Amino acid sequence: MKARLLLVPLLLGGLMACSSASGAEGDACPEWPVYSNPQEALKDADYVVTADVTERVGNEAVFGTEAHAYSVSTKGLPVLKGDDIGYSNLKVISTPQKCSGGDPYPDGDPLREGQRVILFLTREDPKGTWRTITPDHGVLPVGSSSDSLPSRWPS
Repeated sequence: MKARLLLVPLLLGGLMACSSASGAEGDACPEWPVYSNPQEALKDADYVVTADVTERVGNEAVFGTEAHAYSVSTKGLPVLKGDDIGYSNLKVISTPQKCSGGDPYPDGDPLREGQRVILFLTREDPKGTWRTITPDHGVLPVGSSSDSLPSRWPS
């Protein structure tokens, strides 16, 4: 009986060591907030702007994975939150859906060249690169109006 009681702490200790070792790698995506509508996402974003996605310009390391980076143009397009500065070549990272190996966008990258979108952006520091606030709620296709938000996410 004593042998069994000694085995339990050893097994638990081993499981805890395994879980802390995998967490130490830093490759897991954070838990993303779920925004019930675009107005909620607007509140959390630092910069919300209509943009034309012009081209993919490479990759950037985000949360332990290589995420896609794009050049976007905001010149002459509506700014819904943040500084009203028109950029002709703003670098934006598409936040990955998966951060631990394999395809970072198993459901497809929401940013694609040649489309007009509303971007919900954030960045880690004031001079850092902009990235979408979440994989699911960082890019909104432009509907009938690019200067206002719809009341719900497209289905």
